[in-house]
Amino acid sequence: MWPAMRCLLALLLGLLCGPMHSQAAQAQSTAVKIFQGLFQQRRAEHKAAVETIQRLNDNVKQQKMVNIVASKAFEVLEQSQVKLREAGYIPGMDFPEDENVRDALSQTLENTAFLGEILLHLPDTMHQLLHQNKPWQLLFTWGLFFATQSKFLDKKTNSFIYLVSQELGVAERDPNFSNPYARRSGKQSAGGSAGGTQGSGSKAKKKKTFKKGPQLSRQFGDL
Repeated sequence: MWPAMRCLLALLLGLLCGPMHSQAAQAQSTAVKIFQGLFQQRRAEHKAAVETIQRLNDNVKQQKMVNIVASKAFEVLEQSQVKLREAGYIPGMDFPEDENVRDALSQTLENTAFLGEILLHLPDTMHQLLHQNKPWQLLFTWGLFFATQSKFLDKKTNSFIYLVSQELGVAERDPNFSNPYARRSGKQSAGGSAGGTQGSGSKAKKKKTFKKGPQLSRQFGDL
């Protein structure tokens, strides 16, 4: 009789715990899908904003506009970084259930992508801005690391983030690296090597690639 009772108890526990686990997994999947849908909407808005800046014929106006939007993006990115650290959330974890942490995660990925969009399309302006503001450069590097380690971006966005990392010079460049969005007029970017229309020339200086693992968390922990 005891074996039968154990079987019955196991069956009841399975019925009770199984659906709860399934519901949690389903809720997690739904939350990720909602995030990915909203993220793609934001990406479309990012591209439209950058195109608007590019249509400004005055270089001074372009620089001022980039400075304004980048300042706001870095402000939000810094606030999100603080929230994620306070919550103990690191990239690679499951999608957060807490709404505040979830918002901080979304804003981190969205603003990192937005800054990447500006960097790729207006590399000279953005490189100069980052060169003049080292805390922004460090924060951008952290955002790219975070996005690289995240599990919630699609394949196309991951490729985009890798391209941004190469342009910024924080990931090892492919031998044939070229920024396909750059519009440079025969001069090198402030990042130190040619891109876009400058495919030829000396080999780009190799940078360390992002590697998965706890050592990266320590490396970027003080950013």
